[in-house]
Amino acid sequence: MKISKLLATAVLMSLAACAVKDDKASKVALHANNDGAPTGEVSSKVLPGGQPGKINIMGALVAEDGKTLKTGISINLMGGKALDGKVAEVATKQPELGQVQVDGDVDQAAKESTYLNVGCVEDDIDKTYTNGLEAKALADVKDATSVKLTAKVVFICGNVGLKTISAAIKADKLILNNVNLVNMVAAGALDIAANSVVLKGQNRLGTMGADSAGEVVEAPVLNINVIKEVTGDGTLMLTSQGGNVISAAEDVAKSSDTSAEKLQRLHDKKEEAEMKARSQTATQTQTNSEAGADKDSDKE
Repeated sequence: MKISKLLATAVLMSLAACAVKDDKASKVALHANNDGAPTGEVSSKVLPGGQPGKINIMGALVAEDGKTLKTGISINLMGGKALDGKVAEVATKQPELGQVQVDGDVDQAAKESTYLNVGCVEDDIDKTYTNGLEAKALADVKDATSVKLTAKVVFICGNVGLKTISAAIKADKLILNNVNLVNMVAAGALDIAANSVVLKGQNRLGTMGADSAGEVVEAPVLNINVIKEVTGDGTLMLTSQGGNVISAAEDVAKSSDTSAEKLQRLHDKKEEAEMKARSQTATQTQTNSEAGADKDSDKE
């Protein structure tokens, strides 16, 4: 009788253990992805960061040997991050270097009597390049799916945030002044061509893959074709970076916020800080002036 009770107790304990094990397994299954990996463990093994896009460089940016870039021109290719922070290893290190390509849009731009200002203050516009030219209105590019900036002379200064499938800049003369222009989008291209480019300060032109909670695709293509010459004492870095793998919550938040909007907020904050500083300086100057006047009055 005692043996029967012991056996019954052992069977009950075994069944209870199996039930607990099955319950744990069901919970893991409920919180797993389609491939069976628990969501908390999705990392670079499942979704690696994106790859940089292809960079095609043609014309005057390429050295005479056809295999290297001219002094002051550089390349930076970067992989995106996985959820665990691991940066994807770049599969290719070399851009495509080639000869000058004929560009009908550049030929057309050279015939225009206009210049275009993208982000430059009046002091940054060199009048020697605009003599006899009429200013061209800059279209609103924030929500456009396709952007094309063309004029005989195109000035670009500072931060330019793009998030568009197709972006093209075509000019007879392109003047870059401390530019940071990156097109960040899931698919598309940044196409730049000019007869001549003038470099002032440190400049960056590039593409970046869009961040995503799903599989991250390769960054957009960057094409740059300088037909005749590159002048100026500045530098130019051509970059491409793969997108990052982010959480679903981050993906939703990012979808309602564009790069252009972020840059505008940064600009507004900077402008507000500068105005505050100027106001404080003016107040201090007035206080010092009044204090000086009071001292002169006391002496009398």
